[in-house]
Amino acid sequence: MKKLRYHLMLISGLFLATVLTGCFCTQKVEVLPKSLPNATLGAPYYAEIKILGGVVIDEFFTYHIKPEKSGLELTYSHVEPYGSYNNIKVMGTPRIKETITIELFGDTYGTMCPGVEFDKTYTIKVEE
Repeated sequence: MKKLRYHLMLISGLFLATVLTGCFCTQKVEVLPKSLPNATLGAPYYAEIKILGGVVIDEFFTYHIKPEKSGLELTYSHVEPYGSYNNIKVMGTPRIKETITIELFGDTYGTMCPGVEFDKTYTIKVEE
């Protein structure tokens, strides 16, 4: 009986140590909104993107806007408690009448849980 109790205590202690060190932790990153509004050719455009669930690592954040000379740009703003790449603004005046694609890629810092990679693609239809 003492052996069984000893083994149960050992297993319980190992399980508790594993949980406390974060091995069962899963971090979820959410990029919002789910989609961006359409744009009008020659009219100012503005939209905000928020990355929630961890602080984005500046060195690992990249983006692509296609086509390159679409007239839209991304800017970042520093809002606590998140870093600058957690709060993104899409601004500009569309100069082409075709679909604009914005691709975001990055990683978040880890704490007790490991950091998480994310990628999100937005399409903006430009109308006249």
